[in-house]
Amino acid sequence: MPGEAQPFAEERELFVASAELDNSEDLTEADLELAEAELAEAQASLDRADEDTEILAGAGEGYTDPIRQYLHEIGRIPLLSVAEEIALARRMEQAQAAHEQLESAFDLGERERRALQRQIEDGEAAKQGLIEANLRLVVSIAKKYSNRGVNLLDLFQEGNTGLIRAVEKFEYRRGFKFSTYATWWIRQSITRALADQARTIRVPVHMVETINKLSRIARQLQMELSREVSDLELAEAMGPGWNEAKVNEVQKISRDPISFDAPMGEEGDAVFGDFVSDDQLASPGDNADRNLLGEALERALSSLNEREALVLKLRSGMADGQEHTLDEVGRRLGVTRERARQIESKALRKLKYQESRGQGLHDFLE
Repeated sequence: MPGEAQPFAEERELFVASAELDNSEDLTEADLELAEAELAEAQASLDRADEDTEILAGAGEGYTDPIRQYLHEIGRIPLLSVAEEIALARRMEQAQAAHEQLESAFDLGERERRALQRQIEDGEAAKQGLIEANLRLVVSIAKKYSNRGVNLLDLFQEGNTGLIRAVEKFEYRRGFKFSTYATWWIRQSITRALADQARTIRVPVHMVETINKLSRIARQLQMELSREVSDLELAEAMGPGWNEAKVNEVQKISRDPISFDAPMGEEGDAVFGDFVSDDQLASPGDNADRNLLGEALERALSSLNEREALVLKLRSGMADGQEHTLDEVGRRLGVTRERARQIESKALRKLKYQESRGQGLHDFLE
């Protein structure tokens, strides 16, 4: 039996620990056909599984000791034939039936209960065997998604989660090979993890797939044309429903944020934030103008009585930084809205008179 007498139980259990994916629709025939196409890319390495895994598990560049150890250990598990996959799936099916019978029947004898329990345990062993025999399929698929912001070991873990889901939902009677069915679930689990974990700002899974497709087509066009590709050319290559604006929007979403503390320059003595202007920060000239205007306003308001000055300050936002309506001013002063308007009008007439005498309040009255 696959997986028997393996000395790395703790390591393997770490990577095949069961975890539930979100509820998903059952796969359609089209989904499985797409999975067939992706599986073909990984099939060559699976056909040479022992050789490929030993190469990966060796002293290859870019692989840490835990990865090499994991790849070495899973390479010792023999692959399954289609007949063996079906046999394991049948044992799992029988175990499920036994579980349902055990849960629903209350008049079973002790011997019958023990027999059903043994059948359930046999189904669990079959499930574990089917999982372990396909761990290399996860590796073959996960490698294609490396260097995208998620650690390779984490990609293996996410792919194994999808593999477990595939084992639980596999319907061998439909006639598809298990590896075809599992490929779809493994890829779904990995791409979801990339969408959730790879970016500082989370991007939905469907948008990640769109970004990847756009990037792939851009690279293909650039190789064919030997030059930079325009947004219009990308939109035409993407197909109906695409235009330059949509291409530009997807490209904006795909950009990774840059830390203000990222070092800049050859010496690394500056950070990115040093070169970013603050649009909210007023220039020295604006500050000077604002100070002069404030002084002129204070001088002008000093010629008004206390109530008139307060009304203008509330209406202009000078009092608390917020412009108030006449209703709000009236409530603040304990008068009607009309009375607040009259006070404001009288105060403005006084200021206009001062302006006519050249006392420098033109900016305020504008």
